[in-house]
Amino acid sequence: MGLKNKTKRPSKQRKRIFQANNFKRHKLISVRLSKDLQKKYNVSRMPVRSGDTVYVIAGDFIGTEGKVLSVDYKKQRLSIDGIAREKADKSKIMYPIHTSKAIIRRFGKVDQSRKVILERRAKTELEIEEEDITELPIEEE
Repeated sequence: MGLKNKTKRPSKQRKRIFQANNFKRHKLISVRLSKDLQKKYNVSRMPVRSGDTVYVIAGDFIGTEGKVLSVDYKKQRLSIDGIAREKADKSKIMYPIHTSKAIIRRFGKVDQSRKVILERRAKTELEIEEEDITELPIEEE
């Protein structure tokens, strides 16, 4: 779950998740990596970002793969391309998927900050392909 709870009461556990600050919420949106990414980077979980390709492993949309369009930190949900439900008036709306029901298959782009996270979690220096690394824009004053 990401948060250290000293209680077994589900109501208190839910309360702590709902009242978590942004630092702890970022840990809560960590998603498992696929087996080949786990072997490649020696990391089991990473925070998901928009642009990553994920595979749904549970729920109504099991077996669906798509690109993450947005991440809702408050509700721990992902909006995934290709996963939508139809309303009564035949319009489609995005169906949010919980982060525990998804696996990251491919990273969108590995920028410098994500490379630092991967190296820190793997506890080794990683060889990441240069085409995967994108430079962060430098803000001019």
